[in-house]
Amino acid sequence: MGFHLANVQCPRNTHFWLYDDGSYEEEGQNIIKGNIWQKASTRLIANLFSLPIPPGYSHGLKGDATGDSGRFVPDYLEQKSVHKLLLVGLEGSGSSTIFKQAKFLYGSKFSPGELLDLKLMIQINVYKYLSTLLEWRECFEDQAMKENRELCTIDKAAGETGVAQTRPSLFSLNQRLMQFADWLLEIVALGDLDAFFPAATREYAPIVQEVWKDTAIQATYKRNNEFHFLPDVASYFLDRVVEISSNEYEPTEKDILYAEGINQWNGLSLLEFSLDERYQFTDSYVDKPDDPSMLTKYQLIRINSKGLNGGLRCLEMLQEVRAIIFCISLADYDQTWVQGSGELSNKMISSRDMFEDVISHPSFEDTTCVLLLNKYDSFEAKVNRVPLTVCDWFADFSPVKPHHTHQSLASHAYYYIALKFKDLYSRISDRKLFVFQTKALERKTVDDAFRYIREVLRWDDVKNSDAFGSVEDSLCSMDMSSSS
Repeated sequence: MGFHLANVQCPRNTHFWLYDDGSYEEEGQNIIKGNIWQKASTRLIANLFSLPIPPGYSHGLKGDATGDSGRFVPDYLEQKSVHKLLLVGLEGSGSSTIFKQAKFLYGSKFSPGELLDLKLMIQINVYKYLSTLLEWRECFEDQAMKENRELCTIDKAAGETGVAQTRPSLFSLNQRLMQFADWLLEIVALGDLDAFFPAATREYAPIVQEVWKDTAIQATYKRNNEFHFLPDVASYFLDRVVEISSNEYEPTEKDILYAEGINQWNGLSLLEFSLDERYQFTDSYVDKPDDPSMLTKYQLIRINSKGLNGGLRCLEMLQEVRAIIFCISLADYDQTWVQGSGELSNKMISSRDMFEDVISHPSFEDTTCVLLLNKYDSFEAKVNRVPLTVCDWFADFSPVKPHHTHQSLASHAYYYIALKFKDLYSRISDRKLFVFQTKALERKTVDDAFRYIREVLRWDDVKNSDAFGSVEDSLCSMDMSSSS
């Protein structure tokens, strides 16, 4: 992880030796390189996670002889009052979109390095999307050919010949496009996609566009409800593959939000921001709307499911996390997920299992948890045509008869899912689970979610201080207005 944070190029299957002074060398090369402790970001991450830092460099966290301009850690990170928020969620849950919305909301711009990471990730993802479509095209073509052979057998039995063989498959590619398809699928199968792209992105963009627009791939895409490994944003980026592949391409704000993840490594991301603790229209707010003394500092730490691989060991490095923000996509109830063992499982159940693992971790025994049930808009459209009961965990869902409208069914299903998670949480912890509904692509709902989290922490402080006696039931633990 440290090498990634220090922007050291780490090709696959490459091993490094790291020395006490921060210098490093690639195994077998005998060439001493760099010093990762000279990277401010490396020292910052080490400080956040209380990792050891060589004595000669640890003082740099407090500043150096050049004055404030040499500081590497903002003042508030040295204060114990900063609230650390851990944001986690299964891949595709929308946690990365929520993180990016927070950056846009609270004044933190994407750096040139972050924008470059996003650009490269978007360019590579286009080829991943296309490879998924090509794999399923093969499946559908084989299925069509099988049906064609069965028809041919029937025709022969009826005394007719030469009829079924002439029927072309809707999912067939011409020979030239097939050569490219075979090459791309081989690259993906070998795990060498990162080695070829994005350097080759511009070279292959025209043929990628041609393949994407081919009738066989479009016919495959129309059946995307039959395979669950293609994100909804695939067509958004594939429609613009030539533009995206150019040297001059710069991701727009919409591109950034639609992009899967935050960077290619995508394991850990950090964001520091402030929220005003005062209620609007109070005297202190009106008189001094920009009073910095009234701002509470937050540190949002996002770890995705890839970053949690390896038995959640990285969670042990997180100290003094004030709240866990666990993000789940409501629309995942009919989706398929490939587990680490390679087995297929229902994605909602995989999210449930991950949720249970995180909240059961000893590091978070006394930590507040807020569950964000995300993608309500997609869920609302889906639940009317795909029964919630396709997920085994929701087999006992039975909507009451008076709920006939689409929104009422979605609302009823939402509260049912929320209560399932609350029941699960109550069996593990004696604390309350707070639930909030979000649509990550709608910025206001993300802003509302963080302000809700702020209120949860306020009440948590009051409860712990016992200033007004027991306030256990003073704060509703599930936002009741967000689905109305």
